[in-house]
Amino acid sequence: MTAKDSNPTAYPVLYVHPDDAVSPEVAATRRATAAVRRIIAAAANNDAPVAKLESAATTLEQIADDLEPHARTSRYEGIGGIKLGGDNSRILESHPMMGPSNAIAPPMKITRDANQARGTVTYSHQYEGPPGRVHGGFIAAAFDQVVGAAAALSGQVFFTGSLNVKFFAPTPLHVPLVYEATLDRVEDRRLHATGLLRAGDEVTAECEGIFVTVAESTFHEAMSDEAMSNDVA
Repeated sequence: MTAKDSNPTAYPVLYVHPDDAVSPEVAATRRATAAVRRIIAAAANNDAPVAKLESAATTLEQIADDLEPHARTSRYEGIGGIKLGGDNSRILESHPMMGPSNAIAPPMKITRDANQARGTVTYSHQYEGPPGRVHGGFIAAAFDQVVGAAAALSGQVFFTGSLNVKFFAPTPLHVPLVYEATLDRVEDRRLHATGLLRAGDEVTAECEGIFVTVAESTFHEAMSDEAMSNDVA
């Protein structure tokens, strides 16, 4: 993630277009993805009769057969990599945390101003760890996104170096949650940012992140279509 735009409220690198401003193809993908999310939630620990589950499996297998020939293997494919300070909505469209067209995304919404990043999300039961509570791994992944968004207020280009997450209380499912993060300091190539997670008035977790800055050329090389092709090869 990076922020090169002088407008602190824009940050197009985190922007996903609203439903009324997307192409028919994206709208159809979002509709299909929303249906898949419902299926994932419905299938988790489902107690339907065997015959109904078998029938559903047959139908879903046929849908998978129809869609797989059109599937891409990377959200960067055909896009040309991340555009620093530009519109990256096509990449974010299928982001694993934020993407409305990615069925494993909750999805989370992230906003920023000049001082902090803020993420809002509600986790349903497919993200369950302890009974009625969010699995800590999903919380850590969300912190990487939100605390990284705060680090991007530096205007630097970087990758995550380390995250230290502390859990204070169980985080509930099915309620709106808020992540908040700020950039604390810059030391040489290291960006230090911290964040917290709130469930109502209770802070359930905190995170300290260190992000290592790199040259823009290094970032472009790592995040390009060519890098993806080389990794596959």
